[in-house]
Amino acid sequence: MHSQARTPVRVGVVGYGAFGRHHARNLAALEEAALIGVVDPDPEARADAERAGLTAFADVEGLLAAGIEAAVVAVPTALHEAAADPLIDASCALLVEKPLASDLAAAQRIIARCRRAGVPLMAGYVERYNPAVVALCAFVRAGHLGRIVAMSAKRVGVLPPRVRRANVLIDIGVHDLDVVALITGGPLKLLVARGGMAVSNDELDYATLAVESAGCAVSLEVNWITPVKLRQLTITGTHCYCHLDYIKQTARFAPGRTFDATATYEALLAQYVDGTMIDLPVKKREPLARELQVFLDGVRGGFMPDPSVTLESLRIAQEATLAIAAQNSLEARNEPLEREQFEIRGGAAAQPGPQGAIG
Repeated sequence: MHSQARTPVRVGVVGYGAFGRHHARNLAALEEAALIGVVDPDPEARADAERAGLTAFADVEGLLAAGIEAAVVAVPTALHEAAADPLIDASCALLVEKPLASDLAAAQRIIARCRRAGVPLMAGYVERYNPAVVALCAFVRAGHLGRIVAMSAKRVGVLPPRVRRANVLIDIGVHDLDVVALITGGPLKLLVARGGMAVSNDELDYATLAVESAGCAVSLEVNWITPVKLRQLTITGTHCYCHLDYIKQTARFAPGRTFDATATYEALLAQYVDGTMIDLPVKKREPLARELQVFLDGVRGGFMPDPSVTLESLRIAQEATLAIAAQNSLEARNEPLEREQFEIRGGAAAQPGPQGAIG
């Protein structure tokens, strides 16, 4: 049994695009994995894979014929369900990139199919494995923040070349929603959503949300229009304040303090400028490598995270998208949306009915 646990998992990657390449690179470097090959219908992508020393297939059937027991699905989100189906039929353990699907219903179907077939399934929410997030979660669980009263997340930057047609909330906003749910341990409730299309013609590329979770007020800003790339989270607790930078993999906290009366403006300013921020110990490592290691361990019988816990982030992203569309549609017709004219029920937007009633 001990030697079996050390046997490399025969794994393939479906989708050799911008992120699938990183999956393949990490799997090739992990001793727990035997990377059998990658799949991509694009001849140029397959040529890139072969230049990297990998075996490339034009379809999933070729990869399955080579003999795999697990696969990473890293195709565009809208294709996740179709890509997963033949792998589930072949009883391959799956790591499906975030979000599981482009809508909640499709994500639930993937989970249900895997459960019926007895196929291990993991959702690829890589920020859960960011060492800074791991350190911050441990700090929170130890009770050092006290009661969390507010959180603010910012995930902004320019539109990546890999993005062709994608909703910014579904594509990257789900990361922050998922981390919020991970930290609070409670369900998420959408309060307000605003956004629109600044550089895109058909998909949201900026959004700001107000969310509540376990009594904590949360603000979220996400876009593909800010000329600097920021990936940050701040948390205010009754005992201290925390700041996390996903890119730098840093987590810092400022303990509670008091401020003394001062005789001069300079002395007053110094009390704020000299405020102490203390670094939490963070063992830096590429988050994707940690995520893949958890997946491979799960395939070999270790802990496999429940994919259903990640549905909360997709649900809120979907609800916010519908709310923004309704708001923008009415504003385009110069008809302000009153609070009682719009609500969300079970992941779907309820549109105004006769005399403004909710249908």
